[in-house]
Amino acid sequence: MRGLAVLALVLVFAGAAVAAQPQKITIKEKGKGYDVDISYPRLGHAAMDRQIEVWVRGIARDFVGIAHDEPGAANPWAVEVSYEIMRADAQMVVVSFVNYNYTGGAHPNASSETFNFLLPDGRRVEFAEVFTAKGVQRVSDIAIARLKQDLGGPDGMGDMDWIKRGAGPNARNFASFALLPRELVITFDAYQVAAYAAGPQEVRIPLAHLRDVMRPDPRAPAASFDCRNARSEVERAICSSHGLATLDRHLGEAYAAKFDWEDDATKRQAIRDKQRTWIKARDAVCRGVAIVACLTGMYQRRLKELGD
Repeated sequence: MRGLAVLALVLVFAGAAVAAQPQKITIKEKGKGYDVDISYPRLGHAAMDRQIEVWVRGIARDFVGIAHDEPGAANPWAVEVSYEIMRADAQMVVVSFVNYNYTGGAHPNASSETFNFLLPDGRRVEFAEVFTAKGVQRVSDIAIARLKQDLGGPDGMGDMDWIKRGAGPNARNFASFALLPRELVITFDAYQVAAYAAGPQEVRIPLAHLRDVMRPDPRAPAASFDCRNARSEVERAICSSHGLATLDRHLGEAYAAKFDWEDDATKRQAIRDKQRTWIKARDAVCRGVAIVACLTGMYQRRLKELGD
């Protein structure tokens, strides 16, 4: 990355699944009106390190690009990324990041990003690959009840509609999750379930309450529907490809989010109608051709249409 200095420091960490002494890598740059201070671990596992590095350097590159385009800001812009290794054992490595950034405006913002890696291959898993649809619903029910308790009351900051949308049964609401040996930890960023002043929220759920709704194989393709019930040529093709199943799941989540956050009844109906039209077109266009390639292109274009 042009202009960014990378400093390697040793962080002593006894983790059976990673290097005995993972490195703490720091990206620092001070420019005209902006400051970059990013830290991330180099775990000594090629696949995990590659995924983390791509994400981190994307954060730095995008921020510096914006900062260069906005010279002379009244207050210096800043991005600061810190991390915590929440789990490192023979089954998984979990690394949690907090991305603090200020790009003008009334206040800074912070977002979370968590990497849940399966071992030994270092594959990153998403929430809906770990939990079934019933699991997503159960986590949602528990989270909403906890958030209502924490944010509610006469002097609380909670709005039930806001909580129900931000913690509703859509796996993307739980994207920032940490799967620990005995509990599931979910972070909700500021604005997701309450106003900025309430700050980020955290919900912890013992895994004993969720074992029966965890998928037996998180590496198996996880579409927006249960692949055991795949009947049509298109459904079977989706379930035959991990990448295509992921696209199908992401599309379902994006559509549900767009629909749920729209209050206007006419616009909601339009969103539903357009999705139904697209599904019919998908099934017609991709029948009898190089189906995986055809479906992949259609899903990618549809995700762009939904702004995902």
